[in-house]
Formats: sequence, structure tokens, C-alpha cells
Amino acid sequence: MKKIFIALSAVLIWIAIPAVSANAVSVGQSCAKTTLGTRVSTRINKKPVIVVCRIRAGRKQWIRAAVQTLPTTTTSTSTTSTTIPEPVVGYTDVADLVNPTLRIITIDGSKPRTYNIYIPSSYVPDKPMPLLLGFHGLGGSASVFTSSLQLKTFSQDMGFILVVPNGWGTEAGAQNGWNAGNCCGAAYSNQIDDIGLVRSILDSVTRRYSVDKSRIWAMGFSNGGMMSYRLACELSEQISAIGVGGGALVLNSCSPPNTVSVIHIHGGLDITVPLDGGGPFFVKPVIESFKLVNSANACSGMNYVVDLDLTSETTGAVCADGTEQKLTNYFNQGHEWTIDWTKEILRFLFAHPRK
Repeated sequence: MKKIFIALSAVLIWIAIPAVSANAVSVGQSCAKTTLGTRVSTRINKKPVIVVCRIRAGRKQWIRAAVQTLPTTTTSTSTTSTTIPEPVVGYTDVADLVNPTLRIITIDGSKPRTYNIYIPSSYVPDKPMPLLLGFHGLGGSASVFTSSLQLKTFSQDMGFILVVPNGWGTEAGAQNGWNAGNCCGAAYSNQIDDIGLVRSILDSVTRRYSVDKSRIWAMGFSNGGMMSYRLACELSEQISAIGVGGGALVLNSCSPPNTVSVIHIHGGLDITVPLDGGGPFFVKPVIESFKLVNSANACSGMNYVVDLDLTSETTGAVCADGTEQKLTNYFNQGHEWTIDWTKEILRFLFAHPRK
């Protein structure tokens, strides 16, 4: 009788949640007074759907969660406990028939997207391995980004899983890019849910491989760096550190609930994403991007130390939970990426696991 009552209670609780939530929230509605990451249930076409509070287009609003996880209750002969079952995931992820490193992921209601994944030969299933997400710039591609940064070589030599998605473009030939908040290209103008894409990719990869959850990183150039900043702001429960090259924060606000280490490398002669702000994408000054990410995590009130030499200037601070922020301006470089940037960023990422 006790088991029947508990099971019936679990059903009644689930039935009650959508009814209450549906009156309170809807997709696209503002969630300004709600904590980022809060999940509630509502109904779409009379079906229960999980929505999550996220920053989109510069404002907090309810969006449909890529991963639909419903609560349940289990019982045993001795104790009763509440558990979370295997998530009901709203996507499919399959390997390309010709290229096994290319994956095709389709989130419910969206067009298929692609990403490349590389597993180093040192990987063993019972030993969690770091994971790096790489984001190309506007008009780039996963394959060119991977090759130019020599990421496959570093993945093999340093021992990390490498995941490099392709940005979103249009059939009319618009440049592939990322919806980084208030930028860039067709991905921004069409309000593509790239946060949902990354969530789904991470869910899929971590189900198939053993991933060190304290070392999940994002690294990107230009628009890809902007996307990395957005992940630090809106996916800090998973992203532990980011590396940015020639990018900027293009969100109106950033209050991550978890601390995220940041290394940002920039060229002092960059006119595409100028260090002092402005340019074709009307970005904020880079120092503002740099300081805002951990503003809620004991970085904003700390002293930033500046090291100056003949070729560069480095601004840095040690923040809460052992995280660190480091911004280096190379005076004589422009909007470009060098292999030294790859090495510097990877060293920083490995040195800053989440504690």
C-alpha cells in the first residue's frame, strides 16, 4: 500500500507541475526575476515541455530546454528516495557514413547541425579525459579551424577530447557563424539557439565517452571567441574555463552562477574587434568583457595586476575558487591567430581545473 501511494503521489506531482507552470510561463516570455538556469514545465501543443531561463538576444527569457528531463520517484523495500532518471533528450546524433569523425546532430524542431570529434589514442573508457570545444570565426569552418590551430596534434599529444562544431549559415550562402548574444551574421539575425546546440553536443559526448567534468573548456577566435564568452556566462555549470582570441563579450549582462577561468589574447592592431571597442560589430572595450565575466564571483573587487614588456601587456587577477583571469595584448598583432596563442591557451586551460 505504501508503494502504491508513493507512486501515485509522483504521478500527481508531475501532472500538477505543468498546470501551474503553464499559467506562469511561455516560450519567449521574460524571466527577469528568475535565477538563470531555472527549469520549469509548461505545455506546448498540449504536451508537457521543460523550459529554462536563459539570456537570449540580450535579455532573460524562457526558452525550450534541449534536454527534457522529468522528475520521478523510486521506492525500495527499506527506503524511499527521489532520483533523476536518464534524460529524455530532444535530439538525434549520428555519425556521417563516410567520415566517422563527423557527427550530424538534429535538435527537435531545428535543422541538422554538424560537428567533428577527435578522440586521442591515449583515451581509455575508465579514465575521465578533458574536453575542449573549439569555435571558428565568422565565415570559418570546423575543419579549417582545427587544421590552422593544429588542434588534432595537440589533442593527441596532450590528451583531451576535441569537439569542433560548425557554425550556422543559410542556404543563400550566408557566412557560418555563432549567435553570441548581439552578434554575428545570420546566426544572430535568425536567433539560432547555439547554447541549446552546445548543451545537446555535451550531453551526447558525455554519454558516449568518459569526460572529466572539472575540465570542460571552450576556445574560439573572433565570433567563436564571442561564443566562448557566452558559454562562460550562460553555461557555467558545465564550462570550467574558456580561451578567447580576438573576441569580445557581446551580451548586455553576464552573471554566471559558477566561476569560470578566462584567458583572452588580443592583437593591439586589431581593427575587426578593436581592443578599445567599436569596429564593424560595435563591440565593448575588451577590458570590459574581461572583467564582467566573473563580476559576481569575487573578481570585480580585486586588484588587477598589469605586467608590461616591449611586445605585450598582460592584465590578470586570481579570483574565487582558484579561478584566474588573464588578458594579454600583443601590441604589433592584428586580427589573427598564431600557433603561440594555441599553446598559451591550452597551457592555461590545463592549469585551471574546476575545484
